[in-house]
Amino acid sequence: MVVDSGLLAERIVGSPIYKKLLSELIDVLHIEVESEYTEVFARLDSAKVARAKVDIDELMLALTDKFDLLRGYSISKFRALSAEEEDEEEYPAGAEPSEDEKSKILSVGKYSQGFLLTNLIEYVLAKSGREQLLEYLKLSRIPRAKQYADQLFKLVKLV
Repeated sequence: MVVDSGLLAERIVGSPIYKKLLSELIDVLHIEVESEYTEVFARLDSAKVARAKVDIDELMLALTDKFDLLRGYSISKFRALSAEEEDEEEYPAGAEPSEDEKSKILSVGKYSQGFLLTNLIEYVLAKSGREQLLEYLKLSRIPRAKQYADQLFKLVKLV
Protein backbone atom coordinates (compact mmCIF):
# COMPACT_ATOMS: atom_id res chain seq x y z
CA MET A 1 0.00 0.00 0.00
CA VAL A 2 1.39 3.40 -0.97
CA VAL A 3 1.01 6.02 1.72
CA ASP A 4 0.33 9.53 0.44
CA SER A 5 2.55 12.13 2.16
CA GLY A 6 1.74 10.98 5.65
CA LEU A 7 -1.86 12.09 5.51
CA LEU A 8 -3.05 9.06 7.49
CA ALA A 9 -0.91 9.88 10.50
CA GLU A 10 -1.36 13.64 10.22
CA ARG A 11 -5.13 13.27 10.60
CA ILE A 12 -4.68 11.57 13.94
CA VAL A 13 -1.64 13.45 15.28
CA GLY A 14 -3.19 16.78 14.32
CA SER A 15 -6.49 16.09 16.10
CA PRO A 16 -7.34 18.03 19.27
CA ILE A 17 -7.92 14.85 21.31
CA TYR A 18 -4.51 13.45 20.33
CA LYS A 19 -2.82 16.73 21.24
CA LYS A 20 -4.61 16.75 24.60
CA LEU A 21 -3.43 13.25 25.48
CA LEU A 22 0.08 14.00 24.22
CA SER A 23 0.22 17.08 26.45
CA GLU A 24 -0.90 15.05 29.47
CA LEU A 25 1.76 12.41 28.83
CA ILE A 26 4.46 15.06 28.48
CA ASP A 27 3.48 16.44 31.89
CA VAL A 28 3.21 13.07 33.65
CA LEU A 29 6.28 11.40 32.14
CA HIS A 30 8.47 14.52 32.05
CA ILE A 31 9.57 13.89 28.48
CA GLU A 32 10.49 16.24 25.69
CA VAL A 33 8.61 16.02 22.41
CA GLU A 34 9.49 17.72 19.14
CA SER A 35 7.35 20.81 18.62
CA GLU A 36 6.77 20.04 14.93
CA TYR A 37 5.49 16.89 13.28
CA THR A 38 7.71 16.67 10.22
CA GLU A 39 6.75 15.04 6.95
CA VAL A 40 9.38 12.34 7.42
CA PHE A 41 7.80 11.19 10.68
CA ALA A 42 4.31 11.54 9.22
CA ARG A 43 5.26 9.18 6.38
CA LEU A 44 6.86 6.66 8.75
CA ASP A 45 3.87 6.77 11.07
CA SER A 46 1.44 6.45 8.17
CA ALA A 47 3.29 3.32 7.12
CA LYS A 48 2.73 1.97 10.65
CA VAL A 49 -1.00 2.58 10.30
CA ALA A 50 -0.99 0.79 6.95
CA ARG A 51 0.98 -2.18 8.37
CA ALA A 52 -1.44 -2.41 11.28
CA LYS A 53 -4.37 -2.75 8.86
CA VAL A 54 -6.48 -0.65 11.20
CA ASP A 55 -8.96 1.90 9.95
CA ILE A 56 -8.26 5.50 10.97
CA ASP A 57 -11.83 5.83 12.22
CA GLU A 58 -11.24 2.87 14.55
CA LEU A 59 -8.08 4.53 15.88
CA MET A 60 -9.87 7.83 16.42
CA LEU A 61 -12.77 6.07 18.15
CA ALA A 62 -10.37 4.30 20.50
CA LEU A 63 -8.56 7.57 21.17
CA THR A 64 -11.83 9.25 22.09
CA ASP A 65 -13.65 6.43 23.88
CA LYS A 66 -10.65 4.86 25.62
CA PHE A 67 -8.78 8.08 26.41
CA ASP A 68 -8.10 7.25 30.06
CA LEU A 69 -7.20 3.63 29.31
CA LEU A 70 -4.83 4.71 26.54
CA ARG A 71 -3.21 7.22 28.89
CA GLY A 72 -2.75 4.48 31.49
CA TYR A 73 -1.34 2.07 28.92
CA SER A 74 1.10 4.71 27.60
CA ILE A 75 2.34 5.54 31.09
CA SER A 76 2.70 1.87 32.03
CA LYS A 77 4.53 1.06 28.80
CA PHE A 78 6.92 3.99 29.16
CA ARG A 79 7.76 3.08 32.75
CA ALA A 80 8.09 -0.65 32.01
CA LEU A 81 10.41 -0.08 29.07
CA SER A 82 12.45 2.53 30.96
CA ALA A 83 12.95 0.13 33.87
CA GLU A 84 13.86 -2.66 31.46
CA GLU A 85 16.52 -0.50 29.77
CA GLU A 86 18.13 0.25 33.12
CA ASP A 87 18.19 -3.47 34.03
CA GLU A 88 19.66 -4.57 30.70
CA GLU A 89 23.05 -2.94 31.13
CA GLU A 90 25.64 -5.71 31.33
CA TYR A 91 29.30 -5.25 32.07
CA PRO A 92 32.22 -7.66 32.08
CA ALA A 93 33.39 -8.87 35.50
CA GLY A 94 35.35 -6.13 37.21
CA ALA A 95 34.14 -3.41 34.82
CA GLU A 96 30.88 -2.57 36.58
CA PRO A 97 30.33 1.17 37.04
CA SER A 98 30.24 2.69 40.52
CA GLU A 99 26.87 3.55 42.04
CA ASP A 100 27.43 7.22 41.13
CA GLU A 101 27.98 6.32 37.49
CA LYS A 102 24.95 3.98 37.40
CA SER A 103 22.58 6.76 38.34
CA LYS A 104 23.56 8.93 35.39
CA ILE A 105 21.04 8.74 32.56
CA LEU A 106 22.03 9.71 29.06
CA SER A 107 19.48 11.72 27.13
CA VAL A 108 18.51 10.28 23.79
CA GLY A 109 16.83 13.44 22.57
CA LYS A 110 13.25 14.40 22.04
CA TYR A 111 10.41 12.09 21.13
CA SER A 112 8.47 12.52 17.92
CA GLN A 113 4.84 13.52 18.33
CA GLY A 114 3.99 10.20 16.68
CA PHE A 115 5.19 8.08 19.62
CA LEU A 116 1.66 8.16 21.00
CA LEU A 117 0.31 6.92 17.66
CA THR A 118 2.47 3.81 18.07
CA ASN A 119 0.92 3.25 21.50
CA LEU A 120 -2.56 3.78 20.05
CA ILE A 121 -1.96 1.22 17.29
CA GLU A 122 -0.57 -1.33 19.74
CA TYR A 123 -3.45 -0.79 22.15
CA VAL A 124 -6.12 -1.22 19.46
CA LEU A 125 -4.41 -4.33 18.06
CA ALA A 126 -3.94 -5.87 21.51
CA LYS A 127 -7.64 -5.33 22.23
CA SER A 128 -8.40 -7.10 18.93
CA GLY A 129 -6.31 -10.11 19.89
CA ARG A 130 -2.80 -11.40 20.34
CA GLU A 131 -2.47 -12.63 16.73
CA GLN A 132 -3.18 -9.24 15.14
CA LEU A 133 -0.71 -7.54 17.46
CA LEU A 134 1.96 -10.16 16.77
CA GLU A 135 1.45 -9.92 13.00
CA TYR A 136 1.87 -6.13 13.15
CA LEU A 137 5.03 -6.41 15.26
CA LYS A 138 6.53 -8.95 12.88
CA LEU A 139 5.71 -6.77 9.86
CA SER A 140 7.36 -3.88 11.73
CA ARG A 141 10.45 -6.05 12.24
CA ILE A 142 10.40 -5.63 16.00
CA PRO A 143 13.13 -7.78 17.61
CA ARG A 144 11.74 -10.61 19.75
CA ALA A 145 8.24 -9.78 18.50
CA LYS A 146 6.52 -12.59 20.38
CA GLN A 147 8.07 -11.64 23.72
CA TYR A 148 7.28 -7.96 23.10
CA ALA A 149 3.68 -8.80 22.12
CA ASP A 150 3.24 -10.74 25.37
CA GLN A 151 4.60 -7.79 27.33
CA LEU A 152 2.27 -5.32 25.57
CA PHE A 153 -0.68 -7.66 25.96
CA LYS A 154 -0.09 -7.80 29.73
CA LEU A 155 0.14 -4.01 29.94
CA VAL A 156 -3.16 -3.62 28.07
CA LYS A 157 -4.82 -6.10 30.44
CA LEU A 158 -3.61 -4.09 33.46
CA VAL A 159 -5.29 -0.84 32.45
